[in-house]
Amino acid sequence: EEMERKGIAGDVRTYTMLMDACANAGKVGKAMQVQEKMEKKGIAGNVVSYNALMNACAKAGKVGEAMKVLEEMERKGIVGNVVTYNTIMNACAKAGKVGEAMKVLEEMERKGIVGNVVTYNTIMNACAKAGKVGEAMKVLEEMERKGIAGDVRTYTMLMDACANAGKVGKAMQVQEKMEKKGIAGNVVSYSALMHAYAKAGKVAEGMKVLEEMERKGIAGDVVTYTTLMDACAKAGKVGEAMKGLEEMGRKGIAGNVKTYNTLVN
Repeated sequence: EEMERKGIAGDVRTYTMLMDACANAGKVGKAMQVQEKMEKKGIAGNVVSYNALMNACAKAGKVGEAMKVLEEMERKGIVGNVVTYNTIMNACAKAGKVGEAMKVLEEMERKGIVGNVVTYNTIMNACAKAGKVGEAMKVLEEMERKGIAGDVRTYTMLMDACANAGKVGKAMQVQEKMEKKGIAGNVVSYSALMHAYAKAGKVAEGMKVLEEMERKGIAGDVVTYTTLMDACAKAGKVGEAMKGLEEMGRKGIAGNVKTYNTLVN
């Protein structure tokens, strides 16, 4: 508004940054208004500005609107890039539309756009959320065939998917594979492995994961300890669960509602 009062015309970058800000604030309606204002001023959008608008739609879970943005880009002869398609796939993943996400990947490949680790992590996330562990594993295999190296997030999502499906053996295999590839785990990946053990009622193994973390200098967080306490509680080891809470206190880790609900239960 101040720019306009001073007669300073914004450019495509001005409006793109505004749309990005709206996307990050979850204000998809505002982002669309910014896009309309830009068009009224005769400023042509580009792939980056359309990606910003698409991201706003994706963050709000509006898959249909994100698809319409892609269609508008194509009508105007603006070619999407890997960010465009990753954004659309992310919208599909968040809405639990695994099939739609896979179709977007196929469309991207037909157009000769090479996916990256974000592309495949997004597809894997969609499969994991839908409980499709086998499909998520196939995505990892496809990445490897294409020479795309997974990162710690790739393997963490796979471990989480295995944990939710009660496949602790598979989760262990994923962890081992990650280590063989020289990818260092973090608190999130170790917590995912711990979650798998907790779901299987394997308290001792969960404790060993915590010990391994500590040996490697990785500090546990509230999720780590709550997961362990949940495993102890489910195994009827209330005393061990209480010790976990005490340990959290000593380390200055504040519990949350889930921590205390675990103990109450």
